[in-house]
Amino acid sequence: NEANPFHRLVTSGMSDLPMHVPAELDGLKHLELMVTLPPDWRVEQEAFQDEAWYWPVRLLKTLARFPHKYRTWLGWGHSMPNGDPAEPYAANTGLCGAILLPAVTAPEEFAALDIDSEKRIHFLAVVPLYREEMELKLRKGSDALLEKFGAHDISDAIDPARKNVAKKRFGLF
Repeated sequence: NEANPFHRLVTSGMSDLPMHVPAELDGLKHLELMVTLPPDWRVEQEAFQDEAWYWPVRLLKTLARFPHKYRTWLGWGHSMPNGDPAEPYAANTGLCGAILLPAVTAPEEFAALDIDSEKRIHFLAVVPLYREEMELKLRKGSDALLEKFGAHDISDAIDPARKNVAKKRFGLF
């Protein structure tokens, strides 16, 4: 709609099983993930035959399965490359990794959902990254990356051709 001109894809089922979080994070063991796509992103089944349109779906599926497959957890600020070494998700982008962050394009009340007195599902946005952005995050932390995102108006909405905020030409290293 006009207030939210995006396609928002949200996992369903990741939170069915608790993640293996550290004891001090017990309240964060149920998580669902989302990606925000521009309104002109093709989301019909036919388009998903082309990796240029499908890769955000594949990324969601991969990340949603990860904590259960490896008996671990995902949370705010966690990042993951697309392979080792990291490879672009599709031929039409240099994005090759992702970080989990609160969604800035979603209403604030979308951050969590109380199922009952014992189960709260948290929602995080999957924000694709360039290799240099992953390196910046690993070297200087999530806050340094988020500061650069803020300075360049980068949101959680996916843009396969968005500016790389950690390229050396920006003088960030």
